[in-house]
Amino acid sequence: MKSLQINYLAVLAAAVATFILGAIWYVSMSGPWMELTGLTEEKIQSGGGDMSAMAISFITYVLGAYAMALLFKSMNISTLQTGAMTGALIGAFLVGGNIFTNNAYEMKPIGLSILNAGFSAVSCTAMGAILGAWKKYA
Repeated sequence: MKSLQINYLAVLAAAVATFILGAIWYVSMSGPWMELTGLTEEKIQSGGGDMSAMAISFITYVLGAYAMALLFKSMNISTLQTGAMTGALIGAFLVGGNIFTNNAYEMKPIGLSILNAGFSAVSCTAMGAILGAWKKYA
């Protein structure tokens, strides 16, 4: 029986895909997102723009993809379907649940929780699909 290995190219591809999905998600939802967060273009620009947020996002996506790859290795997940399903569960219930909880305590609008948790569910599904489908045998 072949043992599963971490495919570092798949980890990088999953992080890049998540970064691109985030750009599409939040650009298409920028109006509601800005309203729900209370941010304006002026406030974002006066804070130095969003380059540091983008850098932090990409770094955390790489770390998240690596963590998911480690989990998939230990769970022997090696198909697109099981990867996507596991990623969806992680994104919707673990990450999304934490977003809802944090936002509730911070008294942020429920719409912001839905928007951000929705992205977590979609992005973790994509990340899981990529990591599950990509060849990773030694």
